[in-house]
Amino acid sequence: MVVREKILDMVIDCFKRHGAKRLDTPAFELKEMLTEKYGEDSGLIYDLKDQGGELLSLRYDLTVPFARYLAMNKVKRMKRYQVGKVWRRESPTIVQGRYREFCQCDFDIAGQFDPMIPDAECLKIMCEVLSGLQLGDFLIKANRDCHCFEGKALTRHLGYFH
Repeated sequence: MVVREKILDMVIDCFKRHGAKRLDTPAFELKEMLTEKYGEDSGLIYDLKDQGGELLSLRYDLTVPFARYLAMNKVKRMKRYQVGKVWRRESPTIVQGRYREFCQCDFDIAGQFDPMIPDAECLKIMCEVLSGLQLGDFLIKANRDCHCFEGKALTRHLGYFH
C-alpha cells in the first residue's frame, strides 16, 4: 500500500501543478443516467435499489458523474482531477488486468480553450507521470484522428517528448 500511495501522491501532485482542483463525485448514480451513456456496456454496470424502489447504479467510470456535475452547476470552464473507485460487473481476469472494483485517476479539462491546448496538456501530464514513475523509456502512441496531431500547437505546449 505504501508504493500505491506514493504513486497516487505523485500523480495528484502533477494534476495540481497543472491547475486542477479536486472534485469528488458520488459513487452511485441514477441507473437511467448511466445506461443512456454506456449503451451495450450497460450490462457491466452494477445495479442497486434504494428503500424507495429507485434504481441506482455504482459508477462505471468517473467521467459521466463529472459531466452531470458540469451540467447541473452550469460550469463553463474547469480543470479537475479525481481519484476514486469504479466498478464493472464483468468476470475478473488478471490477464486483462481488470477487476470488478478498481481505482481510476481522471484529469479533465472542460470548457472553451485555445485549440489543441487541452490535448497537448493531457499528453504533457502523461509524460510527466510516466517520467516520475522512473520505469524507463516509453512511447506514447495516438491515432491519426487525435486532435493533438496539429504539430505546432502540440510541440509549442509540450516543449519536449520522451
